[in-house]
Amino acid sequence: MLLAVALLVGVSIAFGSADARADSGSWSVQPAPKPGSPAGARQYFILEGRPGSTLQDGLAVSNYTDHPITYYVYGADGYNTPKDGQFALRDHGYPMTGVGSWVRTAFPTITVPARTSTVVPISIAIPQNASPGDHVGGVSGMDTAVESVQQQGNVRVGIKRVVAARLYVHVDGPAVGGLTVTNLKVSGSAPFPAYVSDSDGTVTATVTNSGNLLESPKAHLHATGIFGTLIDRTVQLPQILPGQSVDFSQVWKNMPPFEIGTLHLDVTDESASPPVTSTAEASVTLIPWFTLLVVVLVVLALLVALVFWRRRRSPLPLPAGREPSKAAAP
Repeated sequence: MLLAVALLVGVSIAFGSADARADSGSWSVQPAPKPGSPAGARQYFILEGRPGSTLQDGLAVSNYTDHPITYYVYGADGYNTPKDGQFALRDHGYPMTGVGSWVRTAFPTITVPARTSTVVPISIAIPQNASPGDHVGGVSGMDTAVESVQQQGNVRVGIKRVVAARLYVHVDGPAVGGLTVTNLKVSGSAPFPAYVSDSDGTVTATVTNSGNLLESPKAHLHATGIFGTLIDRTVQLPQILPGQSVDFSQVWKNMPPFEIGTLHLDVTDESASPPVTSTAEASVTLIPWFTLLVVVLVVLALLVALVFWRRRRSPLPLPAGREPSKAAAP
């Protein structure tokens, strides 16, 4: 049978491009232009309001094909993906608990004629108890038609395509930036034999946006030991939504087999005002235990062999009460 709930694939988010359209190739969605502004002037929805207010806007849906297409238009919550921390939107049918649930459309579906653009009026109803700060999601358009079917075991799954434009809503109130770094650690084992072959390790941590504003932090990884600087690296992290976490992971190439030191991870968003920072520290103890074990076993084996060798070369002791015989004089 065909599963009624279709999977969403090919999600495209309008962000950071000169052309603000989120485009599937067959259709696109984008914020409707404001009066007197050219089409495509807005890259994404950026709105602000107080709790209990309702904001009015519109979503332009463009059909580039030679046949009409019917779309679902809906709001979706944004989140950071567990795998790589990138921005994503909740699928259609997922219970929306954030800004996605604030979106109201003039009608849930719309049919756009061939080679035509239509503006769907939308409103964002900010709840009276909405928390202050940034709320991020999207306004999505999904083709109601099943694009293809995939077989998953005994179930056939219908595939539908969706595109979306990002939605940023700032709710008035105290703005608090915050970053927290936890679970900083190093994994990996020393090579065998030590100092002969190379070994790679991995430094991992969890970075959480503990404030109510968007954060775009950089992470500075620094480690020192008895032999000096071990690693010194700065990387840009994905934009982290309030309340969301991303996994920090960096490969430590040619990790030394023996070292004792300290690892520091400084995460800072310098674009915030004032800058937001958080630091975590962990001890680094790299000891080639397997190599040491082999060395100890070899030394013990040599000591045992030496004892047996000395015993074989030493004369046997005489029984008690007997004197060694003396040769008679001529």
